[in-house]
Amino acid sequence: MTCVRVALLACTNVIGGHEFQAAAVGRSLAEHIKVTVFVNRAEHAGVFQDAGLDVRVADGLLLGSGMLPRQYFDGWYRRTAIRALVEGFDHVIVSAGAVEAGVPVGMALRGHKATSMYLPSFYDRVPVWGWKGHLYNCVLGSTCKLFDRIITINRIQARVIRAFSGVQTLVVANRIRQIQLPVEKGTPRLIFIGRMDHQKRVDELMRWLDVDSNPIKDLVLMGDGPLRPSLERLARKLTHLNCTFLGWTKPEDQDRLIRASDVLVLNSLIEGEPLVVREARAREMNIVARKIVGTRGVTSRTERFSTQKELLDRLVAITLRASLCETKPQEEKSTQVDIKREQGIRRLLQEIVRDCEAVA
Repeated sequence: MTCVRVALLACTNVIGGHEFQAAAVGRSLAEHIKVTVFVNRAEHAGVFQDAGLDVRVADGLLLGSGMLPRQYFDGWYRRTAIRALVEGFDHVIVSAGAVEAGVPVGMALRGHKATSMYLPSFYDRVPVWGWKGHLYNCVLGSTCKLFDRIITINRIQARVIRAFSGVQTLVVANRIRQIQLPVEKGTPRLIFIGRMDHQKRVDELMRWLDVDSNPIKDLVLMGDGPLRPSLERLARKLTHLNCTFLGWTKPEDQDRLIRASDVLVLNSLIEGEPLVVREARAREMNIVARKIVGTRGVTSRTERFSTQKELLDRLVAITLRASLCETKPQEEKSTQVDIKREQGIRRLLQEIVRDCEAVA
């Protein structure tokens, strides 16, 4: 199996949780086969180098700017260069945070090289766009057929992706890092961890929390992104909620700063599987998350909300439960997650080898 050569293409212009998980997948595969990573920007190389992987820079070849039609055009226009990039490899894994980001490489390599896409979730546009979202979902589902298979992060996302695309889908569970239990003591605070962009709906979250009936008045935000300046301006106008912006914090700093009494709050429009939820669970924190597909597998019904009232009700219940010293919901044991992840990696290896044998 060691003679199989795989190119892992990180088709992204930003770094987030999915890229760290792609590095973890690459490292797991590299224990059995030869893996080379191609990044779209030089500054992204460190994420994969830190995982011990061989990394090369593609200098913007893998993903440019623009909507879906532009991505199709870029794939056709760059097909010769992209094909030359992966010449000599037996299989290509395209890591993309969204289907659109994988289109240029998928378009360029369709029919030329066995290709899988590593995708955290399928972004259903209907809740945002209404009936137009159904049309776009159909186009996006057809776009997935550029790839021989799709690798995703849990069974819920696999069902969703198969339903929209009809493409073979397999699961490689996310890697969960070891969490240091909190030592910081103090009163409960609300904690947000993530990229500050429109999909996270942090501005709406802040407005919903800025009421007298909210029992927890401190919100600590860890992360950065294009909306941070506007969110900081909004924070200065709030009446009841005190916001503290810490920027991106290293995992070990998060472990040091976050208290077990704190409450993780997420208001995302879309998530694949928020690792911050699993990490919060390991810290024995309470969790409140928006009711979306991506949070179903890692939260209970009593931890999810859809409206401002439900959010505030959840927070009131948490403070009441804390005053009565009740226990919190338990999460799936990390050993079970690790076993499932290893099973997913082994199945992926089998599929890659099967592709290579079919070509031979």
